[in-house]
Amino acid sequence: MRKAIAPCADAESSREKLFISAERLFADHGFDGVSVRDIANAACVNSALVGYYFGGKLGLLAEVYTRHCTPLNHERLRLLKEFSRGNDGPTLEQVLEAFINPSLEVTVDQSGRSNFIRLRTILSAENSALLEQLISESFDQSSGMFVEALCGCLPHLTRDDVLWRFHFLLGAIYYTGAGWHRIRDLSEGRCDPTEAAATAAEMIPFLAAGFRAPRVQRIAMEEAAGSRRGGIDRAR
Repeated sequence: MRKAIAPCADAESSREKLFISAERLFADHGFDGVSVRDIANAACVNSALVGYYFGGKLGLLAEVYTRHCTPLNHERLRLLKEFSRGNDGPTLEQVLEAFINPSLEVTVDQSGRSNFIRLRTILSAENSALLEQLISESFDQSSGMFVEALCGCLPHLTRDDVLWRFHFLLGAIYYTGAGWHRIRDLSEGRCDPTEAAATAAEMIPFLAAGFRAPRVQRIAMEEAAGSRRGGIDRAR
């Protein structure tokens, strides 16, 4: 009979080592590109402890993901509430600041990179069902609150218009975290996305202009789509 693993004196140390190693490796290689043995070796602990503390690799990923999401959401909503205290409500720039700044100010590693943003980006590319579940559980409620706030700032847009532009906002945040080296190379170091304040100063006015842009005229596109559907129906 296999003996159960007993917690040792430095259990929290071993657990945290696994967490830190997993966060870095998942961010560098994705979920599928990392094995339990890889994580344990990087943490210098027994690989069986992954199952003991987290229930396996999936549980460890969930722990890494959700541990970051709670303070991120808390800070976003705190800022949104603070900016909403006035009678007129928050400005568009304030809503964007409340959403963007906490994302840019997450912990970075020694080379100035955000493990969490890179993790979210590479997992998005893997398109895993687990990631969709983690995102839904962690962000659906807070994202809905920000979409409502954006709609309040942009009465000329429909909710679908705002959702499209919110989608592009997320893409800007993801790529800034994952592709930080590209603009740094092109600018010979003058533009550095790892500097959160400088990045926000550039990103927020750019995105605000995008959100304020006129509605996309979809009438012609919808008519064309209707014509195609009618042709298909007639062909049947």
